[in-house]
Amino acid sequence: MQQHEGSSHSSKQALFGVWTLVSIKKISHMASSSVMRQVSTAIQPQVFINFRGSELRRSFIAFLEPAMREANINVFIDELELMGTDLENLLVRIEESKVALAIFSKDYTSSVWCLDELVKIKECKDQGGLKVIPIFYKLEPSVVKYLQGSFGDNFRNLKRNHQHEPVKTQKWEEALTSITQTRGMRLPEQSDRSDKEFINSIVKEVKKLLANIPIVEKPPREVTNQSRGIFFVPARRLDITHSEKPENWTWNSIYDGQSEADIEVAMLITVYWLHITGNFHTRKLTPGTKYEVVFILNLDDTAAGWEEPVTLKLKLEHRGGSQSIQERTLSLDDYIGDGNNWVDIQVGEFEAPPKSAAAKIFFSLHQYVDTDRKDGLVVKGVAIRPTARDQVTI
Repeated sequence: MQQHEGSSHSSKQALFGVWTLVSIKKISHMASSSVMRQVSTAIQPQVFINFRGSELRRSFIAFLEPAMREANINVFIDELELMGTDLENLLVRIEESKVALAIFSKDYTSSVWCLDELVKIKECKDQGGLKVIPIFYKLEPSVVKYLQGSFGDNFRNLKRNHQHEPVKTQKWEEALTSITQTRGMRLPEQSDRSDKEFINSIVKEVKKLLANIPIVEKPPREVTNQSRGIFFVPARRLDITHSEKPENWTWNSIYDGQSEADIEVAMLITVYWLHITGNFHTRKLTPGTKYEVVFILNLDDTAAGWEEPVTLKLKLEHRGGSQSIQERTLSLDDYIGDGNNWVDIQVGEFEAPPKSAAAKIFFSLHQYVDTDRKDGLVVKGVAIRPTARDQVTI
């Protein structure tokens, strides 16, 4: 789908008050500043466990979960959701996680939910926001990868039962193949190791992964201005490659005096490879209304490495698997020196579908010219807002 040139105006007017961006690079190092403040409260990154409940809940999981909690690991399993909660809530939990354990067992492929969760895990992994450890519990990796034995028979039976959903079943198969290619951990059916020993090794591996993930404050999924129908996905909710590395990015909080609230911004120190992605569910939008998706950015006067254009991409993915994609390129070099103003970089536009056919949007900004050392970029977040109303910069 061809995308026309979008709006990219600047303004000091913010959605929740007036924001001051004066010399953001200079004041980022002032810990006592009333404008930029380091976030003090924190939570552990979440670990999601994907498993066949009827087979493992009262056995292996009954020992794994408490072992992880004892090791101060913030673990999530589906029984923590309220009874009657639909699958969509669990998929959101996966998006909120930083690590996922996919525990393959003999009866795993009898469950539609297990496979739907695995598809979401693969999606988040491919977007760079999730680390995955496949666990082969009394099952060989080749059995999962090549759908052998009863594991494969169960999958084929499930596939026949859902032959009217070929896109869905294809994604199941792709997820099984993809996740098994990741280095995992296995406990053979005939093994000298006990479940306890295996669990201890899993806990150790998860802790090693978590040691490389920063402990941060958990922001809201999005900030809403209901009177204008505008949604704002803050920077901390985006997947920004290398944002966990202080030598590449730093995180600071901008204080808004009118709303008495903080919003974190990601400040680029230096990278060669830039990749920022995020997503949003359309069920919160007004059906039939046309929306635009815009990145809210700033490039300071000393920003460098932006001579080559960035690529902006917007994908609308429907439940049945159909997709519409918009893609365009734009030079951020044109926005250097916009002073104290935030800049709107439009990704694309779409019409919100009916609630009964709610879809998901995925948006991204990337530049892969690894010979250009980039710096000076500040990322505030992404706005999803109606195009027919007066434009308001967040």
